[in-house]
Amino acid sequence: MNPADDLRSREKLTELKAFLSVITHKMVIPLFMAFWLCDLLYAPEYKWEFLVARSLVIPLSLFTRWKLLALQRFSHAQLLAFFYISGLGGIINYMIFQIGDWSTPYYAGLGLVAIGSLTFVPWSWAFFSLSVLSIFSPYYIGAALSHPSAADWRLIGIHSFFNVSFVVITMFLRYLTEQLRQREIESRQNLRQEVISRGKVIEEKTAEALKLSELSRQFSPQVVEAIRRNKVTLSERVHRSNICAIFIDIVNSTERVTRIDKDKVDRVISRFMQDSARILLKYDITIDKFLGDGLLAFSNDPAPYKDYIERTIRAGMEIREKISRDQDFYERNWLRPLEIRVGIASGFANVGFYGNEKYYHSYTAIGPVINLASRLCGSAKPDQIIVPYDVVEALGSNPEFEFDFVGKKKLKGFGDDVIQAYEVRLAKDASLSALDVLDCPKCSHVLHIDTNSSGIFVFRCRNCGTTLDKLPPSAAESKKAA
Repeated sequence: MNPADDLRSREKLTELKAFLSVITHKMVIPLFMAFWLCDLLYAPEYKWEFLVARSLVIPLSLFTRWKLLALQRFSHAQLLAFFYISGLGGIINYMIFQIGDWSTPYYAGLGLVAIGSLTFVPWSWAFFSLSVLSIFSPYYIGAALSHPSAADWRLIGIHSFFNVSFVVITMFLRYLTEQLRQREIESRQNLRQEVISRGKVIEEKTAEALKLSELSRQFSPQVVEAIRRNKVTLSERVHRSNICAIFIDIVNSTERVTRIDKDKVDRVISRFMQDSARILLKYDITIDKFLGDGLLAFSNDPAPYKDYIERTIRAGMEIREKISRDQDFYERNWLRPLEIRVGIASGFANVGFYGNEKYYHSYTAIGPVINLASRLCGSAKPDQIIVPYDVVEALGSNPEFEFDFVGKKKLKGFGDDVIQAYEVRLAKDASLSALDVLDCPKCSHVLHIDTNSSGIFVFRCRNCGTTLDKLPPSAAESKKAA
């Protein structure tokens, strides 16, 4: 049996049990006993005998109700209903036999039993036919065996017309109720399926939310947002992407770690990592990994921007400026000014999830551009931001930046390639860099710089979508100048 038929059978079983429960308790017993008043008028000589006969409906109903409790299959329920209906018809047929008058209007009682039971019980057609025979056949068998007169046959024929009418009416009503029943069952089935589907959706969304919550502690917010929007999946293959990588390293960190208290080292590294991460997130730059005393990040994937190189350079400069403003803190704990080196490079890399999802997964970038940013960082002087010529070429038309040639470098891992290195600096104060890093007023996530539909810079929360568009006028002017 397929699931739909099984559900329909269970629905019919529930409906049949409910019907039998009602008619064996609240309807048939008082109705049968009320008709005893008719016995007093029509057949007073049988009034006590008929009262006893009519009282048989009580044990019949009690037995049916007792068996009803254990029913688990629709076919068994139909057998019980057939037994009960046959018993009701048998009581009326017995009274007709006792009267001996086959033209008696007591036949109408058979019609009431037929209409009441055959219409509302969800019979199969086989049980429907058997029930019709069990109700009416004793009446006709008794009439035939009593050899009635022609006048009696004429009245029996009239009664037969009504009996057939009763059956036809019950068939018509049964057809209508069956149609309504089927629609109701289908509606309940659809509703149940919808509830199940919604339950699955809720379960999936809950699992997804828990998964995203877990991922948010492992991946950069841009990656989590891309997963949420189905732009990337944990199982998808690595893709080729044009990025701008930034590598930041603390100068002489190994020497300082061996000379100062570990608690002070923890405070310094934590402050450096926190401030750097917040600034990188402000410019919507993906944080790849923290490397103890440094970090690697890249822009333009999975959050693409036309100005991704400018964003990366501004982030590097702002991190350097933030450290400069906090030198009092660093000198107290680092016991000397904290200095960093920054290397930035742009180009293609393989970007995506690396590692085994079961044990470790990382959304990272691999390629020469990453190595170049790392090598340029290693070759930079303290507080210097070094970029190769292709970055200078990409930003040559931007008046906010100026570049000073610092020499030709041969870097490890690049063979005989000669890398023309430049130090980058701001030609004028950049309005976006002058803005503080802001937290979302609703969910406390770092707001990142984005543009609205008019191309104006705004602060936007990647977690809840809150937008703050009241930036200083200089921000809009900076956008137009760019």
